[in-house]
Amino acid sequence: MSTYKFTYFNIRGLGETSRYIFALAGQEYEDIRIDIADWNTFKETTPLGQLPFLEVDGHRIPQSMAIHRYLGRKFDLYGGSDIEKAQIDVVLDILNDLNAQAGKATYEQDEEVKQRFRKELIEVQGPKYLAMLEKRLTANQGGDGFFVGSKISIADLAVFNWMHDRLSDLKIVNKEPKLQAHAERVKALPQIDAWLKKRPVTNV
Repeated sequence: MSTYKFTYFNIRGLGETSRYIFALAGQEYEDIRIDIADWNTFKETTPLGQLPFLEVDGHRIPQSMAIHRYLGRKFDLYGGSDIEKAQIDVVLDILNDLNAQAGKATYEQDEEVKQRFRKELIEVQGPKYLAMLEKRLTANQGGDGFFVGSKISIADLAVFNWMHDRLSDLKIVNKEPKLQAHAERVKALPQIDAWLKKRPVTNV
């Protein structure tokens, strides 16, 4: 049986989707959380000088989306056909684009420029990408189930990470009704509910 070690900062952020996948799969793993104060020292030991990374039986896998896809394949959460996998990838790519916009609004060093990026994220970019996700969700069974096919996938968990954890941190308001209902469905899953109740409390 494989052993898993997942290493990320002591925050939700890009790492929480992987934690949701482990929770839903009922898979035990070592949840290694790095303190920001220790990052400069720890950075040299990582595969690409960044977090997260996953270690499986001694093999280290960096990049959050690569980790999601690997775990999705391992735990049957990555679609049942090539078409479904492609549709899941569409959702993940939309989130990647949204994350790029969020990064500009979070890490820009010039405070005036940062505030401009943040305003655009809240008023323009955030709503634009949420509308894209709403459209993708609605296209599958009227939006009353999951993003792809008839069963939950890593796409649903990645979107839930944004809806439940990240939008409020970025002050983005979700006005999309199907996305709101989808988040409640995912949150109500016993494995996800249990993780939400026991996970460490962090600021972001």
